[in-house]
Amino acid sequence: MNTIQSIARRVTAALMLVCVLSTMFAITSSAESERVVKKNSKGVWVCMKDGKVEKSYTGVAGNKYGWWRIRKGKVDFNATGVCQNERGWWYVKHGKVSFGHNGIHHNKNGWWYIRDGAVDFFANGVFKARNGWWYIKQGKFDRSYTGLASNEYGNWYIKKGKVDFEKNGTYEKGGIEYKIVNGKVQNNGKKIFLTFDDGPGAYTDQLLGILDKYGVKATFFVTSAYPSYQYDIKKEYDAGHGIAAHTYTHNYWTIYRSTGGFWEDHNRIQKVIEEQTGHRTSMMRFPGGTSNTVSRRYSRGVMSALTKQAADKHLFFYDWNVDADDAGKTRTANGVFNNITSGVRYHDKSIVLCHDVKPYTVNAMDRTIRWCLQNGYTFCVCQPDGYNYHMRVAN
Repeated sequence: MNTIQSIARRVTAALMLVCVLSTMFAITSSAESERVVKKNSKGVWVCMKDGKVEKSYTGVAGNKYGWWRIRKGKVDFNATGVCQNERGWWYVKHGKVSFGHNGIHHNKNGWWYIRDGAVDFFANGVFKARNGWWYIKQGKFDRSYTGLASNEYGNWYIKKGKVDFEKNGTYEKGGIEYKIVNGKVQNNGKKIFLTFDDGPGAYTDQLLGILDKYGVKATFFVTSAYPSYQYDIKKEYDAGHGIAAHTYTHNYWTIYRSTGGFWEDHNRIQKVIEEQTGHRTSMMRFPGGTSNTVSRRYSRGVMSALTKQAADKHLFFYDWNVDADDAGKTRTANGVFNNITSGVRYHDKSIVLCHDVKPYTVNAMDRTIRWCLQNGYTFCVCQPDGYNYHMRVAN
């Protein structure tokens, strides 16, 4: 028996050694394959990969001091502006990526909205710069746009991409006439963040047509529950709507049995979003909301862990304070209309939960949007640093 135990201990130790060596090899291989900024023998900061200076590389690379603008293999300390590498587009000041920076800056491809040092390709609406208020569509200044657009301060008249503060009078869209004073639509000051879960699906195209009719922007928390409609994610994105992750499968057993299972599923929908839009999103929503208790059936405390991990991953998760109840007892367009219009009365800012995979919900949207606009509400898109609402975690 002692001999068997001794052999078992030796085998276990050998296996552990193999694991450690494998991990060290993997880390070393990964580190060698990454670009890194180092000072050479002449005191010049250069970009290296696999131990060699990349003389032809122009982009952004990092070291323990930060991320740097590289031009032909060397750090360009004179660079200021928007630069890119394979990981994204970055705002660089005096050669270094400024991760704390927010604002609007340009490069040869246009003017871009910067959030925390990176171009936010999901930024939509009106944003302030030093020389005015600009209309941003998917992270980029859109000079061609004339119409209405919103931000946290209200709804604005946009002329050729910028707020026209000299605009006074009226503006008509979708059969609704808006009164405008000094570029701002006169309304009741209340805002609605219209959000749609579980799609895209068979009714998403119809919904996009209704939103376009009124110039309203919404936020879509997408899944791959209906894979043949994934192309609608690109249509949503191109139209200037917000795109957020809502898991790939929406299967509670898959996503809530463990934190690892959830993030594996989350990464799958992020890949779909990236395929359709070119970028990953930092916005997400947990199926059932953060207060759901059904997750207890699969793993105790999983929601408490997931909400913390989401924050650690710099992901912004959203719940809602108005429910269309279209995934509950409501099964008619009238019911959806009544639930939304009665719910938004009680909030200055309403995040409204709907589902674009429900035909009665989509059929209710024309009437619902018209009522909200006629009663002075402004529709806004969810933003990572904008208004949010969190329910109390119950598991």
